[in-house]
Amino acid sequence: MANFDEEVFRAYYEHKIKSFIKEELSNNLIKDNIFEFDIEKFLMHFPDACEVNDLIIERPKEVEEIILDIFKEAYIELFGEDKELEKIQIAFKNPKGCEKLIEDISSSDINKLVKFEGVIVKAGKVCALLKRACFVCPRCGNIRYRTIHNYFEIPEVICNNGDCREKMVIDYEESTYINIQELEIQQPIDLMKNPDDPPRSIKVFLENSPGIYSGRVDVVGTVLKKKTKPKLPVFEIFVKSNYVKISESYQKIEVRDILGNEELIETLNELGKKKDIIDILSNYLISQIKGHELVKKAIFLQQIKGAFKFLPDGTPLRRDSHILLITDPGIGKTTMLRRIARLFPQNAYASVTTATGGGLTANVIREATEIGDGWVVKPGVFVRANEGTACIDELTVDKNVMKYILEAMESQTIHVNKGGINVKLPARCAVLAACNPKRGRFDRNLTVIEQIDIPAPLLSRFDLIFPLMDKPDRRGDDEIAEHILNTHVETATKDYKILGAIDIDGITVDEKLLKYYIIYARSCAYIEENQDLYLGDFDETKLIMPYLTDKAKKMIKKYYLEMRKLGEGDNPIPITARQLEAIIRIAEMHAKARLSEKVEDVDAQVAINIIDDCLKQIAYDPETGTLDLDKIAGTPKSRRDKMDTVLSIIKEIVNLRDDGLAPEEEIYERALSIGLSEKDVEIALDYLKKAGDIYNPRLGFWGLL
Repeated sequence: MANFDEEVFRAYYEHKIKSFIKEELSNNLIKDNIFEFDIEKFLMHFPDACEVNDLIIERPKEVEEIILDIFKEAYIELFGEDKELEKIQIAFKNPKGCEKLIEDISSSDINKLVKFEGVIVKAGKVCALLKRACFVCPRCGNIRYRTIHNYFEIPEVICNNGDCREKMVIDYEESTYINIQELEIQQPIDLMKNPDDPPRSIKVFLENSPGIYSGRVDVVGTVLKKKTKPKLPVFEIFVKSNYVKISESYQKIEVRDILGNEELIETLNELGKKKDIIDILSNYLISQIKGHELVKKAIFLQQIKGAFKFLPDGTPLRRDSHILLITDPGIGKTTMLRRIARLFPQNAYASVTTATGGGLTANVIREATEIGDGWVVKPGVFVRANEGTACIDELTVDKNVMKYILEAMESQTIHVNKGGINVKLPARCAVLAACNPKRGRFDRNLTVIEQIDIPAPLLSRFDLIFPLMDKPDRRGDDEIAEHILNTHVETATKDYKILGAIDIDGITVDEKLLKYYIIYARSCAYIEENQDLYLGDFDETKLIMPYLTDKAKKMIKKYYLEMRKLGEGDNPIPITARQLEAIIRIAEMHAKARLSEKVEDVDAQVAINIIDDCLKQIAYDPETGTLDLDKIAGTPKSRRDKMDTVLSIIKEIVNLRDDGLAPEEEIYERALSIGLSEKDVEIALDYLKKAGDIYNPRLGFWGLL
């Protein structure tokens, strides 16, 4: 394809291209001054014109100019002259045979069309680009228009009006401009040839950009070069594109595979009927870790997600469950998180010691860019995990950045407003986080908030908090040791029994079938009569989802009211509406995991059991023998009562003394006489001082503030 003859191209294909364009124009397929030339659709109309596809790939700039001229002719023939025609651009869509991985794009692709998939890791501001330059001769006034293909090489245009050979200059007022945005797009981990290699990224200049700041995208564009050093013939490769589309989610692609395979659907439905299928698949999902069955089940259900529900204005309600694991050392939390992060491409993993708000949500930073003022958006873990699960290891959060994460976990959106960039990014993901207790081991006598570096408001956003404690147990330790030894033996011999596929009543379940089951349960087990929702344009608002039966509602309501009754009077509050919503979500997840069209009493009971077990581990106050939610992120009522008692003692002593101070010795004496311990008084004095109720003017004395 070294030689390209425009006359030959027009002779063979102009009539077909014009006919196709006219048909497309009848459907008003011009959006934002872009006409998408769908190559795949064109070839369906003219299968004998497959060379057009090849020429577009090999000579995109030349063919684009010709098709633009043909487009203008077709438009004028249909609608007459239009001055807006100068603003129209051609975008090539669905080329065949130029699919590439980002890591494979090289110098051999310069000036050729490529198609690739990637994840936006940086996005600059939308700027104005000189696209159709108006050149004017300063001598004779001749005017010529030229399309700017390479932003870094403005062409030199010489007047050819008669004998005039004057260098023409650009009239910026009469030129045409379009939007342009600089993106950095990275190859997704699931498309890496070697997942252990660092993922490569490439710079993309998106013409007519509507403003894209996050997501997985399909890109069609021309590979170009720009000089990196003035005196050296060394060039950087970049891609010029005017067609970037948000990729269909992995879930939707897999759903199409499932719905098009009757045998697979039959297998999945048969699996859903098996006894204890949820327990079996939960253990298989995290087979590397022995035990912790309840936690595994909660994580498995988290991947299923709750039912799609929307407010009247179309705003989606949260259907994700957020889980926090507080683990003693050596339990295997990182193994759990990495396993879930590898489950689906949209799941994301991050290990942090002190997480920044931008690192977890999104950052707007100054960075060297080719265009704009240097402000760029860098999507964080929550944004990258949109529609998946954000797996965050070693979670600790500075209070200064907590507000960003609160928004992400509650409303599942992230607002960024800095450097002239004001956007809202989607973060519809579940959060699976893990951390270690500050003192090394989890202590059930202390509140959760005292043991981890996570502020109380953020802690309250987690539906489930599981402490995974390392308790010596001869039988359990024997099973764990055997499990770990067998895992290592299998890994060395490649004879996988624990880590490999499992047999469930004659059905072989491997990693792929497990993923299919989760996706099937998540979205498409209930839409056999509505398959067009997936095979056509996906509309979440029309999906049929399991609904709460009267029995399930009564069971959940009964549990909630009984628990609330325990908190009447002066008793600690054991449950709030947050836990009620969590129960509903988990019940929906369990019903979906059974492939049921209804949320029945069995699902409600499982959800209640999970919540109840979780509360007993983290909200049980041994002093009162009751559940107290303040044991998680606040001060338990038993401790508050003791603090109030100590404060009353101080007030009584102060009122009896002229100096307005209470001797510490007398405080202890009175407190011990009514049953408090020295430790109780010590903790109370420390808390009251931090709360600003008392102060310590000199050693051994306390005063009121």
